[in-house]
Amino acid sequence: MIVPMKKIFLLLLNSEKNDALIKLKDLGVIHLEDIKGSGEKLSNLQNQRDLVSKSLSDLPDIKKNGTKAVSYGREETLEISKRITSLNEDLKNINDGIVNTQKEIERITIWGDFNPADITLLNENGVNIKLFEFKKADIKKLPEDITKFEIATVKSVGYYAVISDSFDELEQFEEVQLPSVGLDELNTLLSTKKITKDKISNELLILADAKPSLEKLIASYDDEIEFENIYSGLSVDGSLTYLQGFIPAGKGDLIKEEAARNSWAVMLQEPEENDHVPTLIKNSKVVRIIQPVFDFLGTIPGYREKDISFFFLIFFSIFFAMIIGDGGYGAIFLGISIYVGSKIKKKTGSVPDAVFLLAEMSVLTIIWGAITGTWFGSVGISKIPFLNMLIIDKIASFSVEPNARYIKHLTFIIGTVHLSIAHIWNFISMLKKKPVIKAFSQLGWLSMVLGLYFLVLNFVLSAEDFPMPSVAVYMILAGLIAVIVFSEQEGNFFKGLLKGVAGLMPTFLDSISAFSDVISYIRLFAVGLATVAVASSFNSMAAGMGTGVVGIIGSILILGFGHALNLAMAALSVVVHGVRLNVLEFSGHLGMEWTGENYIPFKNKKDK
Repeated sequence: MIVPMKKIFLLLLNSEKNDALIKLKDLGVIHLEDIKGSGEKLSNLQNQRDLVSKSLSDLPDIKKNGTKAVSYGREETLEISKRITSLNEDLKNINDGIVNTQKEIERITIWGDFNPADITLLNENGVNIKLFEFKKADIKKLPEDITKFEIATVKSVGYYAVISDSFDELEQFEEVQLPSVGLDELNTLLSTKKITKDKISNELLILADAKPSLEKLIASYDDEIEFENIYSGLSVDGSLTYLQGFIPAGKGDLIKEEAARNSWAVMLQEPEENDHVPTLIKNSKVVRIIQPVFDFLGTIPGYREKDISFFFLIFFSIFFAMIIGDGGYGAIFLGISIYVGSKIKKKTGSVPDAVFLLAEMSVLTIIWGAITGTWFGSVGISKIPFLNMLIIDKIASFSVEPNARYIKHLTFIIGTVHLSIAHIWNFISMLKKKPVIKAFSQLGWLSMVLGLYFLVLNFVLSAEDFPMPSVAVYMILAGLIAVIVFSEQEGNFFKGLLKGVAGLMPTFLDSISAFSDVISYIRLFAVGLATVAVASSFNSMAAGMGTGVVGIIGSILILGFGHALNLAMAALSVVVHGVRLNVLEFSGHLGMEWTGENYIPFKNKKDK
């Protein structure tokens, strides 16, 4: 559930600002409104933090396995950070130098080892020598009064040293610039640079044991920056300082007691409609396991929106099972969750919610695989007597009777129930607000969704098997009328009615959208069917490899690669389709906009 919040105002003496912030930080319950501080101290802290962060980012690629971490003091860690930054700058320059030297060596290797200073000396004494690259076809076109010496020829290009009093007639040809030093010196220079690079890399490798200290220093800077930002950004009026923010409603007495002890003036009130109130979600341990999905998506409900965690968990788990669609794959996921969970528990003493979620969804997938007879896409496994007893024929993946219609029908039932929950929830919520009459628009939407369910069956499955009942038509029309009449009510009934009539076209389009929303749940059938089909195809390919040694090895490779690929694609489909049905279709009918901001109290951070 979304925890109710109170808006808080604190007034205190400016001279007590520092001590007050320390005490509020220890208290750790106030989410302060956005504060933008400034000042030299804040700027210096941010610069130092950036320096340490940059040095830390340079360490992972050079960290040596098994390096024992060493704990350094703050000043020593800062000096190490500066040294790492300096060394990495040197390393960058050395790498650039190595690349440039290698390019120069490659450029002049064809000319052999010579001293460029000798050519320069000859030029200074009247013997004009230049180096050229000529295409074979152009050599015959060269003036007869020049003297040329062939150094080498590669394919259609000749490399020549040319002696001439004037090179004006050779301007159209490509002259080769003399290197600064000879080939032998360049190779020596390259070796020296590589030695220097190794020395820098080794020193960075040694400094890599300071990584934990650097991370701890960054956390310390973050803490200080947060404090200084608030300290320098608080509003001041003469000798008084005031701040405002939000606290969980249940923490009101706690802040009042602290204010009384320190002679602060405090006022708590209900947040106003235009306040950007942070969202704090607290759920039971069972429902909380879905939170990692929201964290992954980065979605946060607004304070005045709804916490859909409970229904998200239920339906996302169902969607996961139907999309993965295979009990064998579910068993693999369950095995992974048990293995990972045990490893993490040994290390940290607890199992993450994400692991519990994966285990729960894996069990549902195994159940779905059992009742549909789907085990690694194999018909043979589904015929094992015990497993065969668990199959529900009408939805069996390998049933003699086509099962597509029944599973499609099931997906539409799930979709209708899912969307109906949204409107029932809206109706109950709106009954608590004024004007209450507006809540009846949600009953109109509910009526339309239920009526559209019959229309979907008629359109998508079979008009013959699912004739459109007359009651469904009345439900759709009555629902549309109810939405028009009640959706815009704000106190004056006739004014709200006129606004509803004016919005007839958007409402009509929304009803068409509701029709497509119910249909969209057919993706559960389509993606699940694809998973089974792909698994069966790889099984068939493996079976066709023969019974020889090569055939058996080939079969194993095909089965391993094929099912691993299918498992990965199915997992990706869960993210795309399973999430969509909750975050778009269901949340859309709830009116969710996901405009929330996390409740982040001003408090002491634990040392990492």
